[in-house]
Amino acid sequence: MRAWKPWMTAGLGLATGLALIALLPGTALFVDPVLAEAEQAATGERYACPMMDFIGTKPGRCPVCGMEMTRVTAGELSAEQTRRIGLQTSIVKHGPAVATVRAYGTAEYDHRFTRLVIPRVAGRIVARHQATAGCCEQVDADTPVIDLYSPEVIAAQGELQAAQKLGDAALVNSLRERFARWNLSDVADALLAGGPVQDIVTIRSPFAGQVLLREFEMVNDALAVGREVVPDTPLLRLVDPDRLVLVVHVPETRARWIALGQPALLASDDNGPLPQIEATVSRVAEELDPSLRAREVRIDLTGVRSLLLPGSLVEARFRVALAPDLTPADPTDESTWGQFPLVPKTAVLSTGVRNVAWKVAERSRDGRLRFELAPLVLGPRLEDENGNDLYVVRAGLAPGDEVATQGAFLIDSQAQLAGTPSLIYPQGASAPGPAHAH
Repeated sequence: MRAWKPWMTAGLGLATGLALIALLPGTALFVDPVLAEAEQAATGERYACPMMDFIGTKPGRCPVCGMEMTRVTAGELSAEQTRRIGLQTSIVKHGPAVATVRAYGTAEYDHRFTRLVIPRVAGRIVARHQATAGCCEQVDADTPVIDLYSPEVIAAQGELQAAQKLGDAALVNSLRERFARWNLSDVADALLAGGPVQDIVTIRSPFAGQVLLREFEMVNDALAVGREVVPDTPLLRLVDPDRLVLVVHVPETRARWIALGQPALLASDDNGPLPQIEATVSRVAEELDPSLRAREVRIDLTGVRSLLLPGSLVEARFRVALAPDLTPADPTDESTWGQFPLVPKTAVLSTGVRNVAWKVAERSRDGRLRFELAPLVLGPRLEDENGNDLYVVRAGLAPGDEVATQGAFLIDSQAQLAGTPSLIYPQGASAPGPAHAH
């Protein structure tokens, strides 16, 4: 019989070990790291180094700096943590979507009432009167503007004298009508009364108003003494100083909420709120201004020059309300208003596509708070009468829910560290990705 050799013992042990390994299930020896991470993430518990940017799944010391790691649990805050981060919450309310729409613009003259003073006859300017002094000069009807030397008017006076001597009444009347068309009836009347032929005639303003533009300065000093003018040359542009129009631009997101006849509250930078001005919308543009992404709204104003100056920057505030289908309702008829859950804007975290809030799920007696993520479907953003920004909630929250309004971002960051669902990671930062087909 052959002697037992040491190598035989080693071989027998190796064979026995291999047989045992072959009989064990695969999960007893190998752990899928993705599944392990997902299982750990499901608990919402991670461990973070207070010094370094390191997140672990087990307690212990940081492998980078050696400091003891602290536990991070998603959506849970102790009373001390609540105090430190200055957590504030708010109750989701249920009520009408009544909002304030703000628009800004400038007051200007209403040019529907602008008038031009023009000569009806050619000639040379020999003198200018006070009406031509410049912008904002007050002009009354029949106020002299310029003195004109006009050979055409001198010739017409000679014809009128001749017709009067001949006793031709028809011709006299025809010539007199010519003077009337020139706005020079006074010249004809003086001549028919026995006066001499006038070499110089005065061009007067047929309107009252305020001088807006000095046309003679804009077109090569057209009213300079000695300059010739032709018929219909603009001499003065007169506006009605008591008739203004306020042109404001409503942002595109609120453009459909404004309607004709809607009242507005005005305020200016120099006078502040102007509740004494009764203002209503007189015109709403049928299109958006593509450069401003806004809709032009006009408000006609009369008798407000003591409160507003042309060029003043003015804020217009419109009170609007939404119907149950989120279309504009009659702001004066509460029966047309819809009722919605309303949440403060500060409670909403948004990526621009996805919106969430952190809702209080449980309050413990020791002051500990547990939050849960609430994905939201939002309606329009509103500004209430007190200047607070609110969102209409279409889904995700109910009236009476309590949400974090200050500190929500820190709660969400905690969830991201723990690998649980958050604003940026709907399935959690550690959730396994979809399997690839082979």
